[in-house]
Amino acid sequence: MDFHPLQWVLSLIQWVLDKLLSPTPPLPKATLGRPRIAVIGAGLTGVSSASHCVGHGFDVAIFEAGDEKSLGGIWSRVNNTSGLQIHSIMYRFHPSVKWTAGYPDRQQIVSQITQLWKRYGLQERTRFNTRVTSARQDTSGRWIINDDPSFGYFDGILAAVGTCGDPKMPHMPNQEVFQGEIFHSSKLDGKTAAGKKVIVIGGGASAVEALEFVVHTDAASTSVLARSDKWIIPRNAFVDGLLALNIFGQETIFSWIPETLLKRFFYRDLEDLAPDSEGLFTETPMVNSDIFRQIRDHKAEWLRGDIIGFTRHGIRFRQRAKGVPKGGPGREIEVRGDMVIMATGYQRPSLSFLPDEVFQEPYQPPKWYLQVFPPEHMRRLTAHSVNAIGTVGNYHIGIYTRLLLMFLVDPLARPQEEWMKRWIDMTSYVKSHAPTGAFDFFTYSELTYWFIFSIAINPFRWKWAPFVFLGIGDALPKDIVRREDRIRIFSSCNLSERHLNEMEDPVTEIPGIIRQLTQSQPSSQRATVEQYFTPSASFTHPFCRTGSFEGSRWFIWCIYRWYKIMSPRIEMDINGIAYDEKNLTLYVNIHQHFRIWIIPFYNAPVSLVTVLKLVRRPSLPRQPSYSTPINPNESQNGSLQKTSSSDKPLYYIHSQNDLYQVNEFFKFFSQFGILSAFLLLWQFVATALCVFGATIFWPVSWVEQNVIGGNKERSIRDAVAG
Repeated sequence: MDFHPLQWVLSLIQWVLDKLLSPTPPLPKATLGRPRIAVIGAGLTGVSSASHCVGHGFDVAIFEAGDEKSLGGIWSRVNNTSGLQIHSIMYRFHPSVKWTAGYPDRQQIVSQITQLWKRYGLQERTRFNTRVTSARQDTSGRWIINDDPSFGYFDGILAAVGTCGDPKMPHMPNQEVFQGEIFHSSKLDGKTAAGKKVIVIGGGASAVEALEFVVHTDAASTSVLARSDKWIIPRNAFVDGLLALNIFGQETIFSWIPETLLKRFFYRDLEDLAPDSEGLFTETPMVNSDIFRQIRDHKAEWLRGDIIGFTRHGIRFRQRAKGVPKGGPGREIEVRGDMVIMATGYQRPSLSFLPDEVFQEPYQPPKWYLQVFPPEHMRRLTAHSVNAIGTVGNYHIGIYTRLLLMFLVDPLARPQEEWMKRWIDMTSYVKSHAPTGAFDFFTYSELTYWFIFSIAINPFRWKWAPFVFLGIGDALPKDIVRREDRIRIFSSCNLSERHLNEMEDPVTEIPGIIRQLTQSQPSSQRATVEQYFTPSASFTHPFCRTGSFEGSRWFIWCIYRWYKIMSPRIEMDINGIAYDEKNLTLYVNIHQHFRIWIIPFYNAPVSLVTVLKLVRRPSLPRQPSYSTPINPNESQNGSLQKTSSSDKPLYYIHSQNDLYQVNEFFKFFSQFGILSAFLLLWQFVATALCVFGATIFWPVSWVEQNVIGGNKERSIRDAVAG
């Protein structure tokens, strides 16, 4: 065997990745823990995701509609001549995969999927010939498949049904009169095109599959009939990787650069075949380096136009000039052939087994959180794909799976429905000028940005970063989660020992709560925050903001602790309290002297109004003891509950908003009232401008009073009289 240095380096890299990043396969007959995941589909993504789950100690069950021959998904159904369009270095669907070629064929791909399936003991966890028709949650939030509890109960669902279902085989006019052979592009095993004139109908990825067959069997000539021009990029890992670096995931003002380079150095004399109206970053391009060589050698032709129907010896075709839209005028010709290959693609598998609410506008697939998590059901991941560059069968499968595991294991890292929808809205706004929808096309760089952003935005996810991105260190974050849970349970269960009363009368009790927050010891501060703020309470101040999400109360405690560190001695007076009982809102007028101890002579005597939004909960009987490991922190609707010895409802702070007048806010930055003096001067000037404007434009007021207002008064009198 010849020695290939690059192949040897690739093999070494694959060996290192396997040793460093592959999760340890479970022992035979091992009992795995929760959460338990239902994986729908035994294709490449389903097997890869399931192997990550069991490798990290979580149980799975794979449901596959076909028999064992369907293992591998679409790769189990395509031709033996089919191979990978992109370089194998960009098709690492699991760290243990070991490719022996840059562009492996179908048999090697299925072999790697099968080896992975067996290596992680997924045989005993796979149910073949089991089509999933429904997935619903019971009253405890667990998922039931096909309304059959005998399958077990699941904490999460991973729908890996792929994008390619049954072949599309449209019937065309006069198809029965054609005297040659007609096949779908996926049904070419055992067939030959040697010495034949082949007609390929379609210009997408299936056309590439057909072209591989044509080249492999040495056809006499090939005619590709395409309704529109489609970008074709070379089979080159470097070029494909560069195109995937477009982090914006859409057409930009710089898109003309790669498009021009492709036309100049790849299309060259065939530039007429390159699209003019469609940008490179709007649809998944074809990856093929043979078609242009076949055209230049006069063994193939690429025709743009519309099919009219079959003839006895070929296809009647309306050939359109470049720029003429589909269905437009053109020259009718007969394209002769002995074999027609229908490269018309596949039906997209249905997701109808999922709950109806995940398909409601405007958050229907693919407009989901990170494109795969529906906001209404965070505990479900759908592994689907749309148009993209460099985002097929790669490391992101493991990252998505580990994100799902993180959300299931760690309640503080779990996204809330509101914030998931805000991320979707933000991404839609950022890509609002994209020719396609915001989620209809993306690149691997954009996908990587999504992952990094999702971890960075929530500090409770930081501890999970090595696990999510690399699959390592899962024991540490899980241990931290257990510690956090114990702290939360301990804090809530021992509040009675801290001699803090429940808030039953907000107006009477709020002054003492404010003083506890601003003037007490750190332990009392924390106890007060946990006692009187809901777990998802928010805090807003001119200098800081927390937002509202599960666990945001912890940030409020940090803010008050830093507040006390900066100013250990705070003089405070509460001048007045107003309570809007109907809207459960407290307005507290406060005057304080804020002093920063590290700045000599610093003193900010400021006044503010604190607006406290409350929630009301019914009181519960006081628990006699907390000897059993319970978590009284949350009620069924996720809100904080405490115990009380009375029958009065209890009140908790859900949001705090500190409002300062501009002149009061300036006191933080300027001592001795310097900035306040300038502001006072400006306010007098603005008042003078108001007087000037009211005097000069008095006719406007006169018209409003005597013309518009008079007509309104007459209309009102007429209505009353009538």
